[in-house]
Amino acid sequence: MDLFLIIAFLFFMGACLGWVLEFLFRNLISHKGPRGKYFINPGFCSGPWLPIYGIGLSVMCLISHFVSVNNPDANPIVVILIIAVVMNIIEFIGGWFLLKVLNMRLWDYRNLPGNIMGIVCPLFALIWTGISAVYYLLLHEKVMRAIGWFSDNLAFSFIVGLFWGLFIIDYVTSAYRAKIIKEFADDHDVIVMYEDLKMAMQKHRKDHDEKSKFFNQATSTNGGVKGALEEIGDMVTLDIELASHSLRRKNKEKTENKEK
Repeated sequence: MDLFLIIAFLFFMGACLGWVLEFLFRNLISHKGPRGKYFINPGFCSGPWLPIYGIGLSVMCLISHFVSVNNPDANPIVVILIIAVVMNIIEFIGGWFLLKVLNMRLWDYRNLPGNIMGIVCPLFALIWTGISAVYYLLLHEKVMRAIGWFSDNLAFSFIVGLFWGLFIIDYVTSAYRAKIIKEFADDHDVIVMYEDLKMAMQKHRKDHDEKSKFFNQATSTNGGVKGALEEIGDMVTLDIELASHSLRRKNKEKTENKEK
């Protein structure tokens, strides 16, 4: 089967399954979880997919398949470490781009020892190593069987194509939203914590009795995608300004208390 279709299928599986894992972790385990108040949609995009996991599954599968074909007697520990290093590099590149180019943090490891710029750290490097081991030792054959099933049921490529269509639209709207956030961050010389911003937006909607939407709309009745971009842009600009105003007020109060 064409390599392009295989990667498209792997990205689809990884992005959607990764979203489920992140949703459970951020909302039920992480200390920043909503504690029953809000459910936060994780990640950069609005839909139920995380691109970094799609890339990760594709990379893990390609490395494992390459090793199994060209060096079937390779030491599993070496292969696992190679996969883990590559996964950490992917995480660092993604985090560095968000931080340095978009002035945004989707995750923050600054409170963990040995971290680098708050993007990677030994603890999560170890977690990625564990994930790499589980994939290589337990899941790779199952993923290869899934690819085999996909090659025998190419009608499913319609679902994969639908996913990619929605994902591209979502990515465009999310990039527009990121542009607005970056402009605000540049003007105020700040780094925006994206998860905290989402929680502030949820609270703002609740306080103003607005209907909260877990997934942002990719289309609208007025103006199609263009109208949706304008609506999302206005909403995000408003909520960032409100959150920023609240933060500046709290900092001002702290300064006044110290002076007293």
